[in-house]
Amino acid sequence: MAFKSKKKKEIEQETSAKPELQKLKKKELLEIMLAQGEEIDALRAKVAELESKLAKRELDLEEVGSLAEASLKITNIFQEADEAAKIYLENVRRLNDEGETGDADFDAE
Repeated sequence: MAFKSKKKKEIEQETSAKPELQKLKKKELLEIMLAQGEEIDALRAKVAELESKLAKRELDLEEVGSLAEASLKITNIFQEADEAAKIYLENVRRLNDEGETGDADFDAE
């Protein structure tokens, strides 16, 4: 089969459209071509708009990911600061307790 790549229905549509196109005058054919050209331009503009929106959405998703990572890092910083504060308070209490017992030993002498 010479038309393997095309479906049978497409071939029938093409062959039935050819006689109709051949009956049209040059002016009518040019008007059809002009309308198709305008439609192509409109579709290209729409594609460009959608590509722009898609790029913006991808950028927004990257920013959201970056914000999530930053949030996790900040959370870790706060956890580490909390641990450091707990250790500091434990040391202060220990030193305070040692100081109180040390004073009692000093007074006993």
